[in-house]
Amino acid sequence: MDAMQYLVYILFSAKLNRFYTGFTTNIFQRLEFHKNAKSNKFTSNAKDWKLYLEIECNTKEQALAVEQHIKRMKS
Repeated sequence: MDAMQYLVYILFSAKLNRFYTGFTTNIFQRLEFHKNAKSNKFTSNAKDWKLYLEIECNTKEQALAVEQHIKRMKS
């Protein structure tokens, strides 16, 4: 059993009127990464990302499965 807490998260940007879905073990560090992205990543297009939803998962595999399910629902 994994000791780490895995979170699937959904961010929302009002500027882009878009959502972003990902997973992490440290939501605070991940939010800072998205807000301060200096790369060509999608989230670097806005600085107003807000946490919309987080889902706690027991394992990395479960988090990846939940993340992929959410991403498939958007398409």
